[in-house]
Amino acid sequence: MTSSPELARVVGRPGEVPSEALSVLYAEIGSWDETELFGRRLRELVRAGVRAELDADFGAEEVSEADIPDWAPGAWLEAAPRYAAHRGDEEWTVQDVLYSFEPGQRSWSWWDVTIVFGNIVCVWVDSGGEAVYNCEELRWMTYVAGARSVVGPFFRDAGEWVRSGSLGEGLEA
Repeated sequence: MTSSPELARVVGRPGEVPSEALSVLYAEIGSWDETELFGRRLRELVRAGVRAELDADFGAEEVSEADIPDWAPGAWLEAAPRYAAHRGDEEWTVQDVLYSFEPGQRSWSWWDVTIVFGNIVCVWVDSGGEAVYNCEELRWMTYVAGARSVVGPFFRDAGEWVRSGSLGEGLEA
């Protein structure tokens, strides 16, 4: 499901309009002035996973963590109680997240992250038209990027995405 077009969408706003509805997660961020940083951080985490999917040797005992951003270890620890409070699940390790990007394992591909209003953002993914799909690694990364709470997934019309402003653009592929 992943290809270099996905990596292009991770680093900047997609140039095309999706042909079908997208799946979304809504995330509450601490405050409105943290939304751009949140968008950038989430893109950095997803970029690390997509790069692993494209380049990593998943037959190895460990996948390289070289693309994990420097800020992530501290944020990883801070995310655990928020994730557990809402999901009741145990935290993900960096290796858990990277291995979730093994080719053929994910049931979603990245689309965009946009502002909704104030401190609410929307994480857009292509779930291949599936209403119910596994996206816990994405939910975890959303908490690591700074979300206070996350709800979804829900389907939304592509026109809603078109009218939304993207966050965190401008990363290097």
